[in-house]
Amino acid sequence: MFPLEQMLSPVINKRSNVFLEDSLKKVSISESLLIERIKKQKIDVLTKKIKPFEADVVRQEIVQSWIRSYNYNLDPFGTNLGYYLKENAFQEVLHVYENLIQFADGHINYLQDMFIGTNCYAILADQDGVICRVYASKADKQVEKLLMMPGSLWNEETVGTCSHVLCALSQRPIQLCGPEHYSELPLPIVASSAPIFDIQGNLTATITIASLDSRYQNAHTLGMAVSIAKGIQNELFLEERKEARNLTAIDSDDGVITINKQEVITKANIAAIKAFGIPLLGAKFTEILGEQTLIRSVLETGKSIQDTVFELPLRNMKLHIRAIHPVLDKAGRTLGCFFTFQKAGSSKKTTRFTQAVKNGFTFDEIVGSSPQISKLISKARKFAVLDTNILIQGESGVGKEVFAQAIHNESRPNGPFMAVNCAAIPRNLIESELFGYEGGAFTGAERRGMAGKIESAAGGTLFLDEIGDMPLDLQAVLLRVLEEKKIMRVGSNRYISVDFNLVTATNKDLFSLVQQKVFREDLYYRLAAFKITIPPLRERGNDIIKLAKYFICRTAEKQNIPIPVLSKDAETALILYAWPGNVRQLQNAMFYAASMASNGVIQVEDLPDEMQMPDVILAGSRQDEDHITTRNNKTSDSDFLISDMEKITIIQALQKSDFNIAEASELLGFCKSTLYRKIKRYGIVVKPSNYMSD
Repeated sequence: MFPLEQMLSPVINKRSNVFLEDSLKKVSISESLLIERIKKQKIDVLTKKIKPFEADVVRQEIVQSWIRSYNYNLDPFGTNLGYYLKENAFQEVLHVYENLIQFADGHINYLQDMFIGTNCYAILADQDGVICRVYASKADKQVEKLLMMPGSLWNEETVGTCSHVLCALSQRPIQLCGPEHYSELPLPIVASSAPIFDIQGNLTATITIASLDSRYQNAHTLGMAVSIAKGIQNELFLEERKEARNLTAIDSDDGVITINKQEVITKANIAAIKAFGIPLLGAKFTEILGEQTLIRSVLETGKSIQDTVFELPLRNMKLHIRAIHPVLDKAGRTLGCFFTFQKAGSSKKTTRFTQAVKNGFTFDEIVGSSPQISKLISKARKFAVLDTNILIQGESGVGKEVFAQAIHNESRPNGPFMAVNCAAIPRNLIESELFGYEGGAFTGAERRGMAGKIESAAGGTLFLDEIGDMPLDLQAVLLRVLEEKKIMRVGSNRYISVDFNLVTATNKDLFSLVQQKVFREDLYYRLAAFKITIPPLRERGNDIIKLAKYFICRTAEKQNIPIPVLSKDAETALILYAWPGNVRQLQNAMFYAASMASNGVIQVEDLPDEMQMPDVILAGSRQDEDHITTRNNKTSDSDFLISDMEKITIIQALQKSDFNIAEASELLGFCKSTLYRKIKRYGIVVKPSNYMSD
């Protein structure tokens, strides 16, 4: 905990000390003299009559903030008011901090009655100084005059020195009184602010209790702000731990380490602690792992990285990294990252890792039997045995890496599988990641050097994901490597022979990139001699249901819960949905649905909101659960009845025609009477306002 004198205003601190010894009258005189001294020293500092360190009646962090505020061209003798965000920008802030605001409302509304009869109010501001909530009583009109209202931005650049600004900058509780603020506000303000952190240890907001009358502020007011902040923070932690538990529950034999935006290790499971044999929590990741550029890459870009190796020469260790994933907030901003690994220290563990990668996916384990996917698997099997370069195309999330691993296990199952995401590695690092480097090749390089991904893939497969994002100058180097089967480490002058299979993948049109002169034509033809294109999930028909059931089973196994079944209406909703995120989105959706289901059945309302059908209400959605269970037990995964498909086709036609019966009939090739009969048979009920016959 920080010393009290660093947090309390000297005005309030002085009052407390004097009060113990003298009369209230002396308190008032002492306060007034101190306030005048603060005002004078502020002017003297800003006019350079005294040096900053000579201002001895205020804390130095306040003096430095005065100077910064002055450099922002703010007027210390006038009123500097915040400005309002545009409505759409403020709504985005409210969306991002929805949980925070809800928890703050609960805590502060409970205390708001205490403000009655005083000029006190409370302010909730985000980490950037945007005011999300103002909880006021008698102070309403005065607060409004200061533009201290929800949606206004109060930071050091707009209003200068104030308590929640310094609280956010120092990330500790602080109290300011009167002239300690930079501006001569219309009314004197005394404010006590406390920080609120997320589970990763990142600052997320501040809570401030302010008053227009210094009589209502003391050391206990700061304590109240800290108490409220802690209460809100604890509720945030409970919410965030639900996800955190999932992160550290991954394969108990795997080590899992979580790192926050400040590069501090905030969580580690038992396997991780055993692997290192030393305390991990609270340490900078560089102290434990050294300079790992891929971790910095994920923290900076928010993009995951799969299957890599961390060399730790100082600890004489090598970690086989399964994946490094970002930890994101609701707005998609990176809060930190976590990675899963196995330590290579014994032959047993190394063999287990190699076997795990090798058995990760084979063609026989790819879920799906639609004509498109069956034909694709057959084609990929033929390509795999040719020992040639293969290009995999498809939208994000369709499972390109799954096919890459299946190709690897078909062609070189005993060799390593090295995956590199070309879009996730900063441009200045990708060369050393691919080709490795000699010791001392650049600042921060490991003393013994490091093998690159191409060298590490020798005897196996190199998978270059998002190949379309590879820098143009490196494309020429890669082309030469493919022709000569040799690489040269950064900082070296000798070639190393390598033998590997190359599988590349992209969600872009590479030929279009060639025409735009951002991708080499000669490299394109080298990579694209053998191409496979994975269809998007929305085109795979009943594979959607098979994959959904597969992911439900995996979720139930990990969560140690009974396997729930999909209701017919939920199946219909999944078939109808467009799946812009493809298989990856389906996996996340089924994790959500299995977690939300009750009584062992996943209903439509258990699916994520975007997958529910607002315009079509299916009759009998509350079917008897025993009947649903019996049907699922009797039918195999491949059974999605013809009647089900016809029902879905009718619903799609109704939606496409905006529920115009005549248009829907024409689309389906039915007469209107037939369509009416089938709507009745399948129990399809549409909104009356949309239900038109012509």
